[in-house]
Amino acid sequence: MSGNLESSTPEQVSQLLLSRVDQLRNVSAPFGRPSDASRKKIDEGSVTLSDGVVIQVDIADKDFIFAISDRFQIDQVQALVLLRSFLYNEGLPFNTDSDSTTSLVDELVEAITPFHFAERLSILRVLIPLFRANENAADPVHDVASNVLSKLLPDGRAFAESLLTEYTRKTREKLPEIVNGDPRKASQWAKQNNKEQLVMLEVLFWTMWGYVSCDGPLVVRIFEAAYGTNLGSEQQNATLLLDDEGLHLQQDCAALWILITVEVLELEQIAEPGTIEISNNPSNRDIYIASPDSLKRIHELVVSHGNGEHACTFLAWAFVLSRLALAAADLKEIPDSFHSFFDSLSPNNSAHSKNREPVHVLMSRMCLEPEVGLFRVILMLLTNSPLFVTAVAWKTGSTITDPNAVAFRSVLKGNNYHLACCVY
Repeated sequence: MSGNLESSTPEQVSQLLLSRVDQLRNVSAPFGRPSDASRKKIDEGSVTLSDGVVIQVDIADKDFIFAISDRFQIDQVQALVLLRSFLYNEGLPFNTDSDSTTSLVDELVEAITPFHFAERLSILRVLIPLFRANENAADPVHDVASNVLSKLLPDGRAFAESLLTEYTRKTREKLPEIVNGDPRKASQWAKQNNKEQLVMLEVLFWTMWGYVSCDGPLVVRIFEAAYGTNLGSEQQNATLLLDDEGLHLQQDCAALWILITVEVLELEQIAEPGTIEISNNPSNRDIYIASPDSLKRIHELVVSHGNGEHACTFLAWAFVLSRLALAAADLKEIPDSFHSFFDSLSPNNSAHSKNREPVHVLMSRMCLEPEVGLFRVILMLLTNSPLFVTAVAWKTGSTITDPNAVAFRSVLKGNNYHLACCVY
């Protein structure tokens, strides 16, 4: 992804991005996997890249290329590109007194590791400004973003699901054998894994900001991933994330999950009069409230996690329930498909059910209890999270790409506003 983009025309930027379509959309293996076909190209000494550039491979470079490919389990052609990019940006790393080729190869692999890790994060980050520009018609690169995204991610929903699948896989990923016996390398690998999870959550946030509809099954998948990983704290390699850097990474993941789970509930849209349609055959199926099964599943997840960092989402869901209850009150009869969901909110088997307060009122009041921690979480986010405080991002060396983004504040501000709507 090297090059002087500032002096490039919109057409050139589009061409640069579209020539890397496969790499940008492949969240699980942006550098591909080793293959016999790519190895053959390296052995033949001439490689034509996806943008038409032809690279001649020196015999002396082949050992380095194959070592990089083996070490990171990436495609051999991508290993060549990574090597050339590393040498262009950082130069030769060799400081050894040995003339051994093996020593030189090992030293290069060691030196290129941080560069490779940074490149993996950069590939994911390319998508963030595209999503942002796509939502802002006044952005200078709006047309470029719209054109590139339509070709890069023609199925945005499938892309969002691939992010969730890869994120969940990474939380459970075991240490590679090659680093398992080295505590320093193991810690480096575990933190890189967590950094990639964090950037994936950023990409997911911007994907759901306007590019993908918040339909029922997708919102359920997002909530299941959030609660299933306990906002990212459930990690296979948690013991390698106990220092300050590791703790900051997990806190940032939790903060992003809070925003994402609130974001996809579409509070602003839900608040608009006439938005909620409780029907067996709704005209708009691209929003989660059209799916009673999804509503029931989301409700089950939310009400079983009401304290601590989950409190903001708990509050947001209380507002959604208040709007659903209001819409249902205007109906002569609840549609059959919604019976089970509304029955779960208002059990009629209690002798005191007529005097029972609505679930959303009970939930909103619960949020105000000191032990729940709603205001503590909001205060922490606004004063001590890199998502909202740029100085904190600099101080902690946060992996967050866009600290203090307007969209982050918009989601949290909307949630706080709807607290008042629920309570008063």
